[in-house]
Amino acid sequence: MNGQLPMFLDIHTHHPASDQDVLAIENRHGGFGDAAASRYVSAGLHPWYIRPETLSDDLGALRKYATQHGVLAIGECGLDKLTKTDWHTQCLAFEWQIALAEELEKPLIVHCVKAFEECLAFLKQTGVPVVFHGINNRLSVTRPVIDAGYFLSFGKALLHPNDAITQAFRAVPMEQLFLETDDTGADIREIYKTAAQLRNIPEKEIALQLETNFGKVFK
Repeated sequence: MNGQLPMFLDIHTHHPASDQDVLAIENRHGGFGDAAASRYVSAGLHPWYIRPETLSDDLGALRKYATQHGVLAIGECGLDKLTKTDWHTQCLAFEWQIALAEELEKPLIVHCVKAFEECLAFLKQTGVPVVFHGINNRLSVTRPVIDAGYFLSFGKALLHPNDAITQAFRAVPMEQLFLETDDTGADIREIYKTAAQLRNIPEKEIALQLETNFGKVFK
């Protein structure tokens, strides 16, 4: 990626990019043999959809796909205590994808639901940048992620935040912050606008800092 980045960066979305003013990273959790609809994607095995009987083949397909230049990150991948997927299978898939990210020197996009302690344990020796996406948790939950030096990405939860989410968002150092739309269909512009208001800073300041963060993570 060369030249000036667009004003708005959506680092995790499930919708094809269609706006020239937005650089979006579209997430893919399957169909790795198909051409991507977006210029940039992240690719990973989501804990909701993995199965023990197909895991080996799915990992092989992901490995082949992830070597492409347009695949900027591995994920979303991670651990989810609310899904029906077997826990051991989740752990195997997550561990393998961490290793793949290390091998390819690409960042990780992490899906984490009620498993922050476990995710952080797996990531302890990880050398690539890590982004915990879809943050909508209180500060006591996210503080260990901040302290570990990882990035936290906020989305639609900012548009109608409760006090806990507002506190957690304001506590994240700007140097560890990203914004996203995930699968919501929300407008990334509105998320930027609200983020600036919650921080009580100009929107341009948010935009410039996220551009710097993007350059550090998605090389």
